[in-house]
Amino acid sequence: MRYSIYISFFLALLVAACSSPQKAVHDSRSSIEQTATPNEWISLNINEAVYFKFEKYETEWSGELTVYTLNADGQKVVQSEYISAQDSSWNEFDLFVDFLNIYEIPPQYEIDGWVPDSGQLPRRVYSFEVYDGDTAHSFSYQDPEKGIRDFWQAQNLLTFITFVQNDLRWVEKKNIE
Repeated sequence: MRYSIYISFFLALLVAACSSPQKAVHDSRSSIEQTATPNEWISLNINEAVYFKFEKYETEWSGELTVYTLNADGQKVVQSEYISAQDSSWNEFDLFVDFLNIYEIPPQYEIDGWVPDSGQLPRRVYSFEVYDGDTAHSFSYQDPEKGIRDFWQAQNLLTFITFVQNDLRWVEKKNIE
């Protein structure tokens, strides 16, 4: 009788030990699958020449920055590529996105009283695509600095752009590889 208790206990330990690694493999595989698709993302295109891509996986944001130029034949080519430094400059990115209501900014043409000056070509065009985890939408602004005093959307958009260009640290991709 005593041996059957030991054998039962040993079998229970063996079953638990054998099932634990499978569970760990399954758990790690599911977390990898979860991180394969970002929880949130923001894409910003400035004049078809500068592209920012921000992605949030679980609680961490990362970014990519690509700068284009025209070659001698007039073709658009990559001039330089950067990735987020993943240093303390990125610690507040999530709070900054929330504070500026980046996901709530509507297209410029939907804002009452703000009509882009169509009499001249815009100097700067900012095109965004955003996904907050539930919904995605896109919006663009022509020369938002002209509406900075009158529209919170222009203020928030320009503050965000200044933040990502001046306050976040970027590392050139070729230095990483």
